Amino acid sequence: MHKIAEKKWSEKIFKAYDIRGLYPAEINEDACYKIARAFARYLRLGSAGGRLLKIIVSSDARSSSPTLKEAFVDGLTDEGVEIIDAGLTTTPMHYFAVNILKADGGAMITASHLPMEFNGLKLSKKGAMPIGEGGGMEEIRGDAMRGIFASAARTEEAEKNSTPSIIKKDFLSEYIEFLTSNFPNLKSEITKLISGKKIPGISFDTDEDRVMFKDEKGNAVPGDIITALLAQKYAKQGEKTIYDVRSSRAVKETIEANGAQAVESRVGHAFIKPLMRKENAIFGGELSGHYYFRDFFFCDSGIFGALAVLDLMRGETKTLSELIKPLLRYAKSEEINFKVQNKDKALDKIAAHFADGKASYLDGLKVEYPHWWFNLRISNTENLVRLNIEAVLPELLDEKKKLIEELLETQL
Repeated sequence: MHKIAEKKWSEKIFKAYDIRGLYPAEINEDACYKIARAFARYLRLGSAGGRLLKIIVSSDARSSSPTLKEAFVDGLTDEGVEIIDAGLTTTPMHYFAVNILKADGGAMITASHLPMEFNGLKLSKKGAMPIGEGGGMEEIRGDAMRGIFASAARTEEAEKNSTPSIIKKDFLSEYIEFLTSNFPNLKSEITKLISGKKIPGISFDTDEDRVMFKDEKGNAVPGDIITALLAQKYAKQGEKTIYDVRSSRAVKETIEANGAQAVESRVGHAFIKPLMRKENAIFGGELSGHYYFRDFFFCDSGIFGALAVLDLMRGETKTLSELIKPLLRYAKSEEINFKVQNKDKALDKIAAHFADGKASYLDGLKVEYPHWWFNLRISNTENLVRLNIEAVLPELLDEKKKLIEELLETQL
């Protein structure tokens, strides 16, 4: 058992897409040890034969990451797992490692974009397919919370087959080579973009699975507009492209204008990645700045997304603001949060009021009309509903947003 076993931690850390919480009050070394054992047991249920599982473990640069990773590795060792310690990586680099080694799964110690006082885990299966709600998270949560594991430091299965090992491997050189092979000669072209004042502003979140852009004038470019822009590069005849339910109509229209099939998805990587594989989609994008590529193992990568935009721009004479101007043809809100006491009742009331529209319950409630649409999604962890709304004119957007706000105010 781990050296700080039985230290309290919170079940609230298990989210729809990943595991995260405040360190050490909500997530700590004891949590990571028990989650690791539950994770290995879950993967073993789906593995063929009695061979040892191979799992990639890596972490971001948070101060709490080294001890959490040590505890996680302890848990895997006590389950008799072969461990590849990839060291300090970004999340996309971790996905790369899981795929090129054909590992049975991976664990990335990170809290993604959250502040440094948080930490967490992104767990994945073979192919870096995410473990999330409806895809293994519930089983791992239950097993870890019970915390009932074999007292022996090794499982009987592992003893019978072979000795597990911990191998340290640096994937950086292979990762860089992979990226440059997908975007040949781009590093020299970036200099030309800079000298021509065409370079956009590019920023990443902490673990680099998201990327956001500003145009050459310093204006932020919405994530769904980048999806539409990249659809012009990837959405070809006969291909499928994924977009999330919050995305502007310009995204679907652009995908279809390029001859591809537009496929709408629930929000979040735990839902988009399986859909990418199921549909063999060439590309996918989210409003939040996650971009998915078939050429990147159907996974999301901030750096791959940034390179894809730069690669598109080097063949253009226009600046980024000029390229996106035709795509900004609708008035669209930022995501707006409303605090309500009864989330389900609030959605039911909104659905009843807009019963004459085209309704979808793929992710929350989406209602479409010829000249405007809205989507209301329920927060998994708070008494919040999240509104995205778009219209053909700013005046219509303001009118419908005010109406929805008034309807939700009665549920406060």
